[in-house]
Amino acid sequence: MSILICIPDTFEPESLSSALLSIDSNLQIEIGPENVKNPLAVEFAVVWKHPEGLLLNYPNLKAISSYGHGVDGLFSDKKLPQDVPVVRIKDETMAELMSEYLLAVVLLKRRQLLEYANNPEFSAWGTSRPHPGNQIGILGLGYLGQAAAKVFLNMGFDVAGWSRRKKQINGVNCFSETEGMIQMLNKTDYLINLLPNTTATQDLLNTQTLTQLKRGAYIINVGRGQTLVDEDLIALLDDGHLSGACLDVFRTEPLPAEHPFRKHSKVLVTPHNSSETPAESVAPQILENYRRAISGKQLLNMVDLEHGY
Repeated sequence: MSILICIPDTFEPESLSSALLSIDSNLQIEIGPENVKNPLAVEFAVVWKHPEGLLLNYPNLKAISSYGHGVDGLFSDKKLPQDVPVVRIKDETMAELMSEYLLAVVLLKRRQLLEYANNPEFSAWGTSRPHPGNQIGILGLGYLGQAAAKVFLNMGFDVAGWSRRKKQINGVNCFSETEGMIQMLNKTDYLINLLPNTTATQDLLNTQTLTQLKRGAYIINVGRGQTLVDEDLIALLDDGHLSGACLDVFRTEPLPAEHPFRKHSKVLVTPHNSSETPAESVAPQILENYRRAISGKQLLNMVDLEHGY
Protein backbone atom coordinates (compact mmCIF):
# COMPACT_ATOMS: atom_id res chain seq x y z
CA MET A 1 0.00 0.00 0.00
CA SER A 2 1.40 3.40 -0.90
CA ILE A 3 0.58 7.08 -1.25
CA LEU A 4 1.44 8.84 -4.50
CA ILE A 5 2.34 12.54 -4.29
CA CYS A 6 2.13 14.26 -7.67
CA ILE A 7 2.35 18.02 -7.16
CA PRO A 8 4.59 20.66 -8.79
CA ASP A 9 8.16 20.99 -7.55
CA THR A 10 7.38 24.56 -6.50
CA PHE A 11 4.98 23.07 -3.95
CA GLU A 12 7.88 21.11 -2.44
CA PRO A 13 6.49 17.56 -2.50
CA GLU A 14 9.40 16.40 -0.31
CA SER A 15 8.08 18.65 2.46
CA LEU A 16 4.70 16.96 2.34
CA SER A 17 6.34 13.54 2.35
CA SER A 18 8.46 14.48 5.36
CA ALA A 19 5.42 15.88 7.20
CA LEU A 20 3.47 12.66 6.63
CA LEU A 21 6.38 10.45 7.66
CA SER A 22 6.86 12.50 10.82
CA ILE A 23 3.39 11.34 11.86
CA ASP A 24 3.70 7.76 10.67
CA SER A 25 7.19 6.53 9.76
CA ASN A 26 5.78 3.29 8.34
CA LEU A 27 4.06 5.00 5.41
CA GLN A 28 5.09 4.06 1.89
CA ILE A 29 5.25 7.30 -0.10
CA GLU A 30 6.23 7.73 -3.75
CA ILE A 31 6.90 11.20 -5.13
CA GLY A 32 6.09 11.49 -8.81
CA PRO A 33 4.79 8.78 -11.14
CA GLU A 34 8.31 8.09 -12.40
CA ASN A 35 9.21 6.75 -8.95
CA VAL A 36 6.25 4.39 -8.56
CA LYS A 37 7.67 0.87 -8.23
CA ASN A 38 4.39 -1.01 -8.27
CA PRO A 39 1.28 0.72 -9.71
CA LEU A 40 -0.93 -1.91 -8.07
CA ALA A 41 0.21 -0.75 -4.62
CA VAL A 42 -0.94 2.86 -5.03
CA GLU A 43 -4.16 3.31 -3.08
CA PHE A 44 -4.21 7.05 -2.42
CA ALA A 45 -3.04 10.01 -4.53
CA VAL A 46 -2.36 13.63 -3.57
CA VAL A 47 -2.32 15.69 -6.74
CA TRP A 48 -2.26 19.21 -8.15
CA LYS A 49 -2.24 19.85 -11.91
CA HIS A 50 -1.16 16.29 -12.66
CA PRO A 51 -0.83 14.91 -16.23
CA GLU A 52 -4.13 13.97 -17.84
CA GLY A 53 -4.97 10.31 -17.52
CA LEU A 54 -2.18 9.64 -15.01
CA LEU A 55 -4.47 8.26 -12.32
CA LEU A 56 -5.84 5.57 -14.63
CA ASN A 57 -2.53 3.79 -14.14
CA TYR A 58 -3.43 2.80 -10.58
CA PRO A 59 -6.29 0.24 -10.60
CA ASN A 60 -6.40 -0.06 -6.80
CA LEU A 61 -6.75 3.67 -6.17
CA LYS A 62 -9.28 4.23 -3.40
CA ALA A 63 -9.32 8.06 -3.15
CA ILE A 64 -7.84 11.18 -4.72
CA SER A 65 -6.96 14.28 -2.69
CA SER A 66 -6.53 17.72 -4.18
CA TYR A 67 -3.56 19.50 -2.58
CA GLY A 68 -5.57 22.60 -1.77
CA HIS A 69 -9.04 24.04 -1.24
CA GLY A 70 -9.73 24.19 -4.97
CA VAL A 71 -10.28 21.19 -7.24
CA ASP A 72 -10.59 22.74 -10.71
CA GLY A 73 -6.96 21.84 -11.45
CA LEU A 74 -7.83 18.24 -10.71
CA PHE A 75 -11.00 18.28 -12.79
CA SER A 76 -9.10 19.65 -15.78
CA ASP A 77 -8.12 15.99 -16.16
CA LYS A 78 -10.97 14.61 -18.29
CA LYS A 79 -9.73 11.06 -17.79
CA LEU A 80 -10.15 10.61 -14.06
CA PRO A 81 -10.87 7.05 -12.89
CA GLN A 82 -14.57 6.35 -12.52
CA ASP A 83 -16.11 5.86 -9.08
CA VAL A 84 -13.01 6.98 -7.17
CA PRO A 85 -13.98 9.59 -4.55
CA VAL A 86 -12.30 12.99 -4.57
CA VAL A 87 -11.55 15.05 -1.46
CA ARG A 88 -10.15 18.50 -0.91
CA ILE A 89 -8.37 20.21 1.94
CA LYS A 90 -9.98 22.51 4.47
CA ASP A 91 -7.28 23.90 6.71
CA GLU A 92 -7.38 26.54 9.43
CA THR A 93 -3.89 27.85 8.66
CA MET A 94 -4.79 28.29 5.01
CA ALA A 95 -7.95 30.16 6.03
CA GLU A 96 -5.93 32.42 8.33
CA LEU A 97 -3.48 33.22 5.54
CA MET A 98 -6.33 34.07 3.17
CA SER A 99 -8.11 36.26 5.73
CA GLU A 100 -4.86 38.06 6.49
CA TYR A 101 -4.32 38.80 2.80
CA LEU A 102 -7.87 40.05 2.29
CA LEU A 103 -7.79 42.29 5.34
CA ALA A 104 -4.42 43.72 4.29
CA VAL A 105 -5.73 44.56 0.81
CA VAL A 106 -8.92 46.17 2.08
CA LEU A 107 -7.03 48.29 4.61
CA LEU A 108 -4.44 49.21 1.99
CA LYS A 109 -7.26 50.59 -0.16
CA ARG A 110 -9.32 52.02 2.69
CA ARG A 111 -6.38 54.04 4.02
CA GLN A 112 -5.21 54.86 0.45
CA LEU A 113 -1.64 53.79 1.25
CA LEU A 114 -0.73 53.09 -2.37
CA GLU A 115 -1.80 56.62 -3.22
CA TYR A 116 0.64 57.94 -0.65
CA ALA A 117 3.37 55.69 -2.05
CA ASN A 118 2.89 57.34 -5.45
CA ASN A 119 2.24 60.84 -4.10
CA PRO A 120 3.24 61.78 -0.52
CA GLU A 121 1.15 64.96 -0.92
CA PHE A 122 -2.03 62.97 -1.52
CA SER A 123 -3.62 64.72 1.48
CA ALA A 124 -2.68 67.75 3.53
CA TRP A 125 -0.30 67.13 6.42
CA GLY A 126 -2.12 65.78 9.46
CA THR A 127 -5.22 64.82 7.47
CA SER A 128 -6.37 61.66 5.71
CA ARG A 129 -8.54 60.81 2.73
CA PRO A 130 -9.90 57.31 3.38
CA HIS A 131 -11.70 55.43 0.65
CA PRO A 132 -15.44 55.79 1.37
CA GLY A 133 -17.67 52.92 2.39
CA ASN A 134 -17.69 50.15 4.95
CA GLN A 135 -19.57 47.34 3.20
CA ILE A 136 -17.77 44.08 2.42
CA GLY A 137 -19.43 41.73 -0.07
CA ILE A 138 -18.10 38.16 -0.29
CA LEU A 139 -18.91 35.88 -3.21
CA GLY A 140 -18.55 32.36 -1.82
CA LEU A 141 -19.35 31.58 1.80
CA GLY A 142 -17.54 28.28 2.13
CA TYR A 143 -14.76 27.54 4.58
CA LEU A 144 -12.53 30.42 3.44
CA GLY A 145 -15.38 32.89 2.96
CA GLN A 146 -16.79 32.33 6.43
CA ALA A 147 -13.36 32.70 8.01
CA ALA A 148 -12.81 36.00 6.20
CA ALA A 149 -16.28 37.24 7.14
CA LYS A 150 -15.50 36.76 10.83
CA VAL A 151 -12.27 38.74 10.52
CA PHE A 152 -14.01 41.67 8.85
CA LEU A 153 -16.83 41.62 11.37
CA ASN A 154 -14.27 41.82 14.18
CA MET A 155 -12.76 44.86 12.46
CA GLY A 156 -16.10 46.65 12.45
CA PHE A 157 -17.02 46.24 8.79
CA ASP A 158 -20.54 45.54 7.60
CA VAL A 159 -20.37 42.12 5.93
CA ALA A 160 -22.64 40.49 3.38
CA GLY A 161 -22.12 37.27 1.48
CA TRP A 162 -23.56 35.32 -1.43
CA SER A 163 -23.57 31.57 -1.98
CA ARG A 164 -25.34 29.08 -4.23
CA ARG A 165 -27.36 27.88 -1.26
CA LYS A 166 -28.32 30.51 1.28
CA LYS A 167 -26.34 30.32 4.52
CA GLN A 168 -27.12 31.42 8.06
CA ILE A 169 -24.05 33.10 9.58
CA ASN A 170 -24.19 35.30 12.66
CA GLY A 171 -23.59 38.95 11.79
CA VAL A 172 -23.48 38.34 8.03
CA ASN A 173 -26.27 39.41 5.69
CA CYS A 174 -26.54 36.30 3.51
CA PHE A 175 -27.89 36.13 -0.04
CA SER A 176 -28.41 33.50 -2.74
CA GLU A 177 -29.72 33.24 -6.30
CA THR A 178 -29.40 35.92 -8.98
CA GLU A 179 -31.70 38.47 -7.35
CA GLY A 180 -29.83 38.11 -4.07
CA MET A 181 -26.50 38.68 -5.77
CA ILE A 182 -27.73 41.91 -7.34
CA GLN A 183 -29.06 43.10 -3.97
CA MET A 184 -25.68 42.46 -2.39
CA LEU A 185 -23.68 44.06 -5.20
CA ASN A 186 -25.80 47.22 -5.04
CA LYS A 187 -24.58 47.84 -1.49
CA THR A 188 -20.97 46.66 -1.79
CA ASP A 189 -17.89 48.86 -1.42
CA TYR A 190 -15.32 46.04 -1.43
CA LEU A 191 -16.18 42.93 -3.44
CA ILE A 192 -14.22 39.77 -2.61
CA ASN A 193 -14.52 36.83 -5.00
CA LEU A 194 -13.81 33.42 -3.46
CA LEU A 195 -15.90 31.35 -5.86
CA PRO A 196 -14.44 28.19 -7.41
CA ASN A 197 -14.12 27.71 -11.14
CA THR A 198 -17.23 25.87 -12.32
CA THR A 199 -19.49 26.10 -15.35
CA ALA A 200 -21.82 28.26 -13.26
CA THR A 201 -19.13 30.76 -12.20
CA GLN A 202 -17.17 31.20 -15.44
CA ASP A 203 -17.39 34.82 -16.68
CA LEU A 204 -19.73 35.65 -13.80
CA LEU A 205 -17.96 38.95 -13.07
CA ASN A 206 -18.67 40.81 -16.28
CA THR A 207 -20.00 44.22 -17.29
CA GLN A 208 -23.57 43.28 -16.39
CA THR A 209 -22.75 42.17 -12.85
CA LEU A 210 -19.91 44.57 -12.06
CA THR A 211 -21.99 47.63 -12.98
CA GLN A 212 -24.39 46.58 -10.22
CA LEU A 213 -21.69 47.57 -7.72
CA LYS A 214 -21.70 50.99 -6.09
CA ARG A 215 -19.71 53.54 -8.07
CA GLY A 216 -16.17 53.58 -6.72
CA ALA A 217 -16.28 49.96 -5.50
CA TYR A 218 -13.07 47.96 -5.24
CA ILE A 219 -12.62 44.38 -6.51
CA ILE A 220 -10.49 41.63 -4.95
CA ASN A 221 -10.27 38.34 -6.86
CA VAL A 222 -8.71 35.44 -4.98
CA GLY A 223 -11.09 32.76 -6.30
CA ARG A 224 -10.28 31.84 -9.88
CA GLY A 225 -9.32 33.95 -12.89
CA GLN A 226 -11.99 32.33 -15.08
CA THR A 227 -14.69 34.03 -13.02
CA LEU A 228 -13.62 37.50 -14.13
CA VAL A 229 -13.88 38.91 -17.66
CA ASP A 230 -10.61 40.83 -17.93
CA GLU A 231 -11.69 43.27 -20.65
CA ASP A 232 -14.89 44.21 -18.80
CA LEU A 233 -12.97 44.98 -15.61
CA ILE A 234 -10.48 47.19 -17.45
CA ALA A 235 -13.29 49.13 -19.14
CA LEU A 236 -15.03 49.78 -15.80
CA LEU A 237 -11.75 50.88 -14.21
CA ASP A 238 -11.06 53.23 -17.09
CA ASP A 239 -14.49 54.88 -17.00
CA GLY A 240 -14.30 55.33 -13.22
CA HIS A 241 -17.17 53.07 -12.21
CA LEU A 242 -14.70 50.96 -10.25
CA SER A 243 -11.91 52.56 -8.26
CA GLY A 244 -9.43 49.68 -8.44
CA ALA A 245 -8.77 45.98 -8.20
CA CYS A 246 -6.41 43.57 -6.49
CA LEU A 247 -6.01 40.37 -8.50
CA ASP A 248 -4.28 37.23 -7.28
CA VAL A 249 -5.65 34.71 -9.82
CA PHE A 250 -5.76 34.85 -13.60
CA ARG A 251 -6.99 32.99 -16.66
CA THR A 252 -3.39 32.32 -17.64
CA GLU A 253 -0.82 31.75 -14.91
CA PRO A 254 1.78 33.02 -14.49
CA LEU A 255 0.22 36.24 -15.78
CA PRO A 256 1.87 37.08 -19.14
CA ALA A 257 4.26 40.04 -19.05
CA GLU A 258 2.31 41.80 -21.80
CA HIS A 259 -1.10 41.50 -20.12
CA PRO A 260 -2.81 44.91 -19.60
CA PHE A 261 -3.22 44.21 -15.87
CA ARG A 262 0.56 44.45 -15.48
CA LYS A 263 0.71 48.15 -16.31
CA HIS A 264 -2.73 49.38 -15.27
CA SER A 265 -2.46 52.10 -12.64
CA LYS A 266 -5.58 50.89 -10.81
CA VAL A 267 -4.65 47.19 -10.66
CA LEU A 268 -2.54 45.54 -7.97
CA VAL A 269 -1.23 42.16 -9.15
CA THR A 270 -0.02 39.46 -6.77
CA PRO A 271 1.36 36.06 -7.89
CA HIS A 272 -1.37 33.68 -6.68
CA ASN A 273 -0.04 33.80 -3.13
CA SER A 274 -3.06 34.97 -1.14
CA SER A 275 -2.87 31.60 0.59
CA GLU A 276 -0.78 28.47 0.26
CA THR A 277 -0.87 24.85 1.38
CA PRO A 278 1.45 24.40 4.39
CA ALA A 279 2.60 20.80 4.42
CA GLU A 280 2.90 20.41 8.20
CA SER A 281 -0.58 21.84 8.74
CA VAL A 282 -2.41 19.73 6.17
CA ALA A 283 -0.50 16.45 6.60
CA PRO A 284 -2.70 15.16 9.47
CA GLN A 285 -5.85 15.67 7.39
CA ILE A 286 -4.32 13.95 4.35
CA LEU A 287 -3.18 11.04 6.50
CA GLU A 288 -6.61 10.72 8.11
CA ASN A 289 -8.26 10.50 4.69
CA TYR A 290 -5.70 7.93 3.56
CA ARG A 291 -6.46 5.76 6.58
CA ARG A 292 -10.19 6.16 6.05
CA ALA A 293 -9.86 5.30 2.36
CA ILE A 294 -7.99 2.05 2.90
CA SER A 295 -10.37 1.00 5.69
CA GLY A 296 -13.54 1.87 3.77
CA LYS A 297 -14.69 4.66 6.11
CA GLN A 298 -16.41 7.94 5.22
CA LEU A 299 -13.89 10.46 3.88
CA LEU A 300 -13.43 14.03 5.09
CA ASN A 301 -14.26 17.00 2.84
CA MET A 302 -15.73 15.04 -0.04
CA VAL A 303 -16.10 16.93 -3.31
CA ASP A 304 -19.54 17.18 -4.91
CA LEU A 305 -18.67 15.93 -8.39
CA GLU A 306 -21.87 17.40 -9.87
CA HIS A 307 -21.16 20.95 -8.73
CA GLY A 308 -17.37 20.74 -8.90
CA TYR A 309 -16.43 21.69 -5.33
